[in-house]
Amino acid sequence: MSSAALTAPKPTTSATSAAEIARAPRADWVIVALTALLSAFGVVMILSASSLEADARYGNALHFAIRQVSGIAGGVILAGATWWVPSKWFRNLGFPALIAAVFGLALVLSPLGNEAKGATRWISLGPVNLQPSEFAKLAWILALGEHLGRNEGRLRRDAVAVGGPILLGVSLLLGFIFAQKDFGTTVILLGLTGVMLVTAGLQWRWVGALGGVALLGLVMMIIVEPYRIQRLTSFVDPFRDPDGAGYQVVQGWIALATGGVSGTGLASGVAQRGFLPEAHTDFILAVIGEEFGAVGWAATLVVLLAILWRAIRIARNASDLHGMLVAIGIVAMFSAQAIINVGVVGGLLPAKGLVLPFLSYGSSAALVNVWAIGVLLRISAELPMIPAPVRPTSTRVSRARTRP
Repeated sequence: MSSAALTAPKPTTSATSAAEIARAPRADWVIVALTALLSAFGVVMILSASSLEADARYGNALHFAIRQVSGIAGGVILAGATWWVPSKWFRNLGFPALIAAVFGLALVLSPLGNEAKGATRWISLGPVNLQPSEFAKLAWILALGEHLGRNEGRLRRDAVAVGGPILLGVSLLLGFIFAQKDFGTTVILLGLTGVMLVTAGLQWRWVGALGGVALLGLVMMIIVEPYRIQRLTSFVDPFRDPDGAGYQVVQGWIALATGGVSGTGLASGVAQRGFLPEAHTDFILAVIGEEFGAVGWAATLVVLLAILWRAIRIARNASDLHGMLVAIGIVAMFSAQAIINVGVVGGLLPAKGLVLPFLSYGSSAALVNVWAIGVLLRISAELPMIPAPVRPTSTRVSRARTRP
């Protein structure tokens, strides 16, 4: 036996473990930075769009901006907790979140419910107003992702057994939301449910059947409320009634036209001075267009698209079906809200009260949107981290030194 054989070192435990795939918590700091940038810009625009109204109604020009910041802060806390929670807890978060969401929706119908503009969608807790339907969207994404993840591969083989609990859960949510006259949330929930089911492998014949039922239900919701029919007719030609049903859309167009390419400057717009209803909520993009022009609103949408791209990237690289479906559900939620909001401001869709993610005023929506980013961070934290390969130079050197 040669001395080289006796002295050649065996691979150490550290070298062996270094060559293996390790999993360690980490974050997609790009999506964090983009979210922070868009949220901060949203607060600035909310202050610009709402300061006069806030001062007139509450005696504090910062009223809406402060509430938005409080919602963002709450979302940061929940996002951080979700990011650091152990994987086992995260994978079992869906059902408790869904129960909490249903309880919140039920409270809206109790004496705690707060009515505004003909609809009861909020819970009044002293100075704080919460909108449970916003929480319900993320809770449903978590619950549906958990259910489909646990039944991976079964949806295509046994759609009835796997889909039964799904149909029960979404029907329960939609029942409460229908009672709140919240057509927008209904559309979002149905849309993201369909996207997640298709991603999980639901056969197209089931997609067609369920889609037809959902479309019929939406048509019925429009028929039973005359004001929704009025929105549809005014959408076709808003100038037919520019001082009535088409007023908001027309004023939004005027704001965008006034801004032109470069805008009038921050806080220099006139749309929010009593001309444009809901300037700081549904039509915040029109305010951005007036004050920063086409360059401003285009740059804003580019940042939002970048967030969606990072979220899709997280979904594509997810370590399992559960993470992929939850990430895809969040992408669908953000995308649907953005498409509808931009479509309404641009006159491409009938008016509907849905916020533009991270930009429009709504403390509950801001909290949930930032929390959803925390969920994406939790999913990205479970991606495999593959270290650089270890160069096997030490063995060669050892053998060279011990060669007789």
